[in-house]
Amino acid sequence: MSHMYLGLDTSATASAAIIRDDEVIAHRATDSNRNHSEVLAGFIADVLAQAGLDPSAPKTLDGIFIGVGPGPFTGLRAGIITAQTLAHTWKIPVHGVLSLDGLAHRVGADAFRSGAQEFIVATDARRKEVYWAHYENIGGQPQRLHGPFVTPAAEVTELPVYGAGAGLYPEALYGMTGFTNAVPEASDIATYGTLALRRGRGLQPVEPQYLRGHDAKIPKQLRS
Repeated sequence: MSHMYLGLDTSATASAAIIRDDEVIAHRATDSNRNHSEVLAGFIADVLAQAGLDPSAPKTLDGIFIGVGPGPFTGLRAGIITAQTLAHTWKIPVHGVLSLDGLAHRVGADAFRSGAQEFIVATDARRKEVYWAHYENIGGQPQRLHGPFVTPAAEVTELPVYGAGAGLYPEALYGMTGFTNAVPEASDIATYGTLALRRGRGLQPVEPQYLRGHDAKIPKQLRS
């Protein structure tokens, strides 16, 4: 029996994808990291239509995978609320995927070919910091060992780095060629999500991973 899932990610840019039996059959992404809520609904309608599903009631959709970050507050929140609303409306399950795990899964084969038995995935956390996690790579299948963290680039473990964090801070991070602009995308979230679902591990609660508290200002008396 065929399985079909919607993947969404708003941890860096906004993107939507449909995966059918481990094959990405529709994908839309924006380069901007600002206008998530405006573009996401249109992207979802586009990928559903491209996959031959009725955007108002996609009956053969088995579930939704949403990237839960880490990422900035407003973008993450827009994606997660959208995923929860659609799951409720369509009466299908929604699962959280750590966005860095999705990107790690995409680059695992490259890391294996490069002989990187351990590597870092790092993305832009703004404020001169990166979101990052440390992976062990077993035959091209990454397992997260440590993280996620948010720190200045200079504090990242010294290993090969995949992701846009490396492109932003080349003096501090050893970026892997071809991946220094890479950000997690919906296709990564859906691909890793289906694998995690089959394995029975690797999924996250559908809650945003801010790592910093809110990106909004926190009143002084509440700061620990």
